[in-house]
This record gives sequence, structure tokens and C-alpha cells, in this order.
Amino acid sequence: MTTISQSEAARRAGLSRAAIQKNIATGKIKADNGKVDLASFDEWLALRQEMQPDLQPVAPQVATGGRAVADAGDHGPSNRDEQIPLEAMSRAEAARLREVYKAQTARLEYDQKASRVVEVELIARAVGDEYARVRASLLAIPAEHAPTLARCKGAAELRERLETLIAHALEKLTLDGEDAASRLQGRV
Repeated sequence: MTTISQSEAARRAGLSRAAIQKNIATGKIKADNGKVDLASFDEWLALRQEMQPDLQPVAPQVATGGRAVADAGDHGPSNRDEQIPLEAMSRAEAARLREVYKAQTARLEYDQKASRVVEVELIARAVGDEYARVRASLLAIPAEHAPTLARCKGAAELRERLETLIAHALEKLTLDGEDAASRLQGRV
């Protein structure tokens, strides 16, 4: 069994030594004679990072000559999104993966109930409806206002009249858009 000191475990996790001791006392991390079991610690740390992804990332560790040092190399995206072949997965990894899945599912369900997330189809449909209304409103301008536009004395007057009509149509749609937003809220 490979072990590390509680101070080293605290440094790697970015926590206090007291926090490590608390996790040892609750059985989340295994220890023997005050030394932290490295495998148990690594498993706990990985689960902690999966369950709380907003935590400040811990520098990866590289074993060198019996002691661990922080890796100064690549700090790019993590490999946690990679697919792990089921036959290569240990029992602990499978349990961790199951717990992460449960936590993420629970978080999604909570966010849905709290209306913090909405189905993409609802948004796409609402946006499509709004675009259709804008298009119909703008295309109706020539038909509705042709007689008055025909009386314009020049290009400048025609342009000014069209700009005014388009601005009014868009303002009306903006006011109607508030009603559409409340209709969308009712669908959620």
C-alpha cells in the first residue's frame, strides 16, 4: 500500500490538513497510522472534482524517484470526457462514474424544475415564430402602403417614408415580443 502524508494530501487537494483529517474520520479517505492511502485519496479526489467541477483544478502529479512533484507540462482540457472501455474500468471507476451520472442527472432535473434550462426545441420554435412574424410584417409594408408610397415626390422622400414604416413595424414587433416571451415561459 502506497501512502502519503496528510500534509501532502492537503497540498494536492488544495485543502487544509484539518479537511483531510475530517474526510479520513468520515471514511471517505482511507489512512493507516496517520498516513493517507494514495489509491483511496486519488479516488476520493477524482470523485470530488467530478462532483464539484467548479473547484480550482489541482496540479497533476507525476511520480519521480519515490516522491511526487507537480507536472509543469500540459494543463489543457481534462480527459474526463473520454470514453473508457468497460472491460478496462475498475470497480471503483465504475462506481465513481455511476455516482457522477446520478449527480449530473439530479442537477439537470433540478435545473429543469427551477426553469434554469429549457428544451432546445421550445426555443427554436419560439425564435422561428418570431422570425416569421418579422418577415410577414415587413413584407406587408409594400402592399398596405403602396398608395401613399406612390405619392412620394422623390427617392429621398420614399426612403424616409419606408424607414419610418419599417421602424414602426419593428417597434410593434418588439412590444409583441414581450408577449411572446411570456408565452414561452408558459410552455416551460
